Amino acid sequence: MHPHRLKQLVASVPEGIDADERARLLAHVQASDGCRTRIERVRHELQLALGGPLDGTDAEGAIDLAMELDALERVQQRVDGWLTALVEELTHGPRPVSYDDGVPA
Repeated sequence: MHPHRLKQLVASVPEGIDADERARLLAHVQASDGCRTRIERVRHELQLALGGPLDGTDAEGAIDLAMELDALERVQQRVDGWLTALVEELTHGPRPVSYDDGVPA
């Protein structure tokens, strides 16, 4: 998640949440931002690896970096989804569970 969007999302959470909820929020924020940072680092390393002549070792390294980047980008989407859901819960309360029978649990 872009740092500006992350900041906006966190700012939407009410100040009055308890310490445990604040800790959960911080953990989610750190995971999201950490993932973004790792993506940037791996993307840069991959660009460097692909920028020069690739011998067999460098080619394998580039493939490994590409696979790591792919995994990190997929994980980023998942972590950002968890963060968004947590912010929604902290802002609006938990949503009732529905079993598709029209009756909330």
